[in-house]
Amino acid sequence: MAAAVLLGCAAIALGPAAALVLLTVAAEPLLLIVLVAGKADAGLATLSKDGRSPLSLRRVAYVSGLSFGIISGLFSITNILADSAGPGTVGIHGDSPYFFITSAFLTMALVLLHTFWGIIFFDACERRRAGGLGLVVGSHLLTSGLTFLNPWYEASLGPILILTLCTGLWAFSTAGGSFHNVLKCLSCKQEPEGQAMLYSALQVPPEG
Repeated sequence: MAAAVLLGCAAIALGPAAALVLLTVAAEPLLLIVLVAGKADAGLATLSKDGRSPLSLRRVAYVSGLSFGIISGLFSITNILADSAGPGTVGIHGDSPYFFITSAFLTMALVLLHTFWGIIFFDACERRRAGGLGLVVGSHLLTSGLTFLNPWYEASLGPILILTLCTGLWAFSTAGGSFHNVLKCLSCKQEPEGQAMLYSALQVPPEG
């Protein structure tokens, strides 16, 4: 039972972050460098021929936020996972038996929030939008403050999950996402071959 609790909580807390890494980062070595080394944008720029980073600011913001979220999540959940392996039973003295599962969902939310905050914060800095910076800082303080309501988990976890959803939609919009793109992705439609041939035909031939 203890092993099942440990694996289940670990999957809830870090599963979404692991999926994001595998689906969006693992295939690109430069993104892996940013994920492991933090904001390595300046270093990558020195390696390029034109002195500019080969990665866009939005991609660096996404991976940097994800990296910080994973580190934060690991620090938050490691000791809890160690305790979940036993011995002992949560709630045997009248405490809430939902401590482990709630901690796992809270860690998952914090990992995603840090990813979203990274995207929004980088964009606000680039566009010099003080309002965006203030909202990121304010939502961070609000999330931290809600944890003081524990072990009244209904009052803390619920609002944090709602805040995560709202912040995710905000980050999606900031990154240039749209409902049309979501539908296009879900439909898995590919461009007709005729359009691809037309595009290739318009390319300027290399000089001989």
